[in-house]
Amino acid sequence: MKVNIPDEMKEILEEFLVEAEEILENLDQDLVELESNPQDKELLNRIFRGMHTLKGGAGFLNLTPIVEIAHRIEDIFNKLRNDEMELTPDSMDVILEGIDELKKALQMLKDSEELPDVDEIQELLSKLDGVLHGEVPAPSKKEEQKEETKEGEIEFVEGISDKLKELILKYPDKDLAGILEEIVLMAPEERPMEVVPEIEKLIEEGKDVKDLIKKKEPSSKPQTQPVQSSSEEKPQSKPQPEKKPQQPQPKVEKKTEKKEKKSGETIRVDVDRVENLMNLVGEIVLDRNRILRVTADVEKECSGESVEKLVEAVTSLDRTVSDLQVAVMKLRMQPIKKIFSKFPRVVRDLARKLNKKVHLEIEGEDTELDRSILDRLEDPLVHLVRNALDHGIEPPEERLALGKPETGVVRLFAYHEGDHIIVGIEDDGRGIDPEKVKRKAIEKGLITPEQAVQMTNKEAYELIFLPGFSTAEKVSDVSGRGVGMDVVASTIHSLRGSIEIDSEIGKGTTIFLKLPLTVAIIRTLMIGTGGQVYAVPLHSVVEIVRYEEELVKEVGSFKSFMLRDEVLPLFSLNELLELNEEGKKHFVMIVKVGERYVAVSIEELYGEEEIVIKSLGELLADIPGIAGATIAGDGRVVLIVDINSLLSDYKVKLMGVRK
Repeated sequence: MKVNIPDEMKEILEEFLVEAEEILENLDQDLVELESNPQDKELLNRIFRGMHTLKGGAGFLNLTPIVEIAHRIEDIFNKLRNDEMELTPDSMDVILEGIDELKKALQMLKDSEELPDVDEIQELLSKLDGVLHGEVPAPSKKEEQKEETKEGEIEFVEGISDKLKELILKYPDKDLAGILEEIVLMAPEERPMEVVPEIEKLIEEGKDVKDLIKKKEPSSKPQTQPVQSSSEEKPQSKPQPEKKPQQPQPKVEKKTEKKEKKSGETIRVDVDRVENLMNLVGEIVLDRNRILRVTADVEKECSGESVEKLVEAVTSLDRTVSDLQVAVMKLRMQPIKKIFSKFPRVVRDLARKLNKKVHLEIEGEDTELDRSILDRLEDPLVHLVRNALDHGIEPPEERLALGKPETGVVRLFAYHEGDHIIVGIEDDGRGIDPEKVKRKAIEKGLITPEQAVQMTNKEAYELIFLPGFSTAEKVSDVSGRGVGMDVVASTIHSLRGSIEIDSEIGKGTTIFLKLPLTVAIIRTLMIGTGGQVYAVPLHSVVEIVRYEEELVKEVGSFKSFMLRDEVLPLFSLNELLELNEEGKKHFVMIVKVGERYVAVSIEELYGEEEIVIKSLGELLADIPGIAGATIAGDGRVVLIVDINSLLSDYKVKLMGVRK
């Protein structure tokens, strides 16, 4: 339904949306934490206050569907904090369903100023009423459909494979995209990969489950469970439902204390204004660089008191611009809690679905990094955490048989390291067998047996990031971590970050993501080759050495460089950039690509420079090995080289060379 908000109320609506999103973001974490400690009165009161605030704001704006849901959840938590009812996993499922519906409604309100009709949420309201009065939630229409499915009351259209029919019967409450997700969550050896292309084709054609089935006329069934409004109270003498054995829930441990900021200490600023300010500061940094270059030239050619005053003024300007740059960059910084807070819910739901016991630990959620990085980091982290639960953590009975505690541990952490941030995902599950990874890579033709013999364990783990490494049906031998890992690695590398795996069979796996604090302004090494100047991010460069012909050796089909008795694969920058002109080499950059060191020969070296990254635009956005452009201190446009991307075509060759 369309929501009519008067113009004079638009600003209040915007404030409500921001506040409501903050409340729901915190609730996801608080609710999962509550399952581990249902008697925590402070937590119960905090959740109650959050829903009360949400209901009040929605009521002021006459947002009826939001009011109805929030009011019922508020009543439930009022009873919980007064010890009038007991929290169970089933009732928590319904509460979380209500939270999801609130998020959906807020998103609709933000995108199109619309809300779902009250009739559309009536089934959810009935479930919440059932929880409020201590009743087992009534079966939803989807669950009733599941029962009908078992009775054979669904007939399929022609042309559907038997396997897809079986999956639709197994997951009647899922659409085709949901069935694909269920396939990923299956045990690796049970995944019916042969049906995936069929599902993807149907999705591309715009079809869904409803287009594949013909329903027979359902027999009418009497409604056996009454629906009560939240204002009604059941008599105290009502019989209590039989308690189900409680399913183990994932626990959340937070090593950082919550700090509530006073409202007067913060102001809300539109993101576009911050971005515009950052762009302006970037231009100032470029102008500062040019002024420094011109001043250095003037100082060489002229002398006198005026020149000294100019140098002094420019030096002061340099310090001020640097301070301004740091201050504005901090405006873009946000705590990683923004995405960490979503994982207790992800872990809780997935653990219930997989029937596993999981203890989630969260550390360093106050660690800050650039908002643009934060926005792109969520999907890779979700993928890695889901993989840890799906394939890393063993089922309780398997863990007990191995002498492990039946509850698995997943740890999500973040901390600063210099001008980078480290984000890690650790589990105490099966671990990754490097020998089985090598065998898988050999089977797929990614490496030769000779190359596999020379590999270290960490080099073997890097095979997982190669495109096409793990697309077969069975990947359980390597904990299934290859599924989509090339996409994860690609995203991290596009952020000028790196990814590393550390694993031990039977002990678990840790994945480290190393990311820059910001992607807007970086320090680079200015180099030259083929008469052109290029910028290389300084974090990619380990060291610079002189190019000496006697240190260059022929090894097989490519060159190598001898560095302190180590043999490093050698490429020229011209070769990587596919340039024809080849000048005299004077220097060699030693760069780290994954776990290997690689030598790249260059013609000229101009020194370090702080630059502002500029986009090349949509037409030139996908040039391999080029991360963007900048304007150098002398006014020239300089391309920024992404060494990791340039070397990606050579990764298979590099697999056979020890670092």
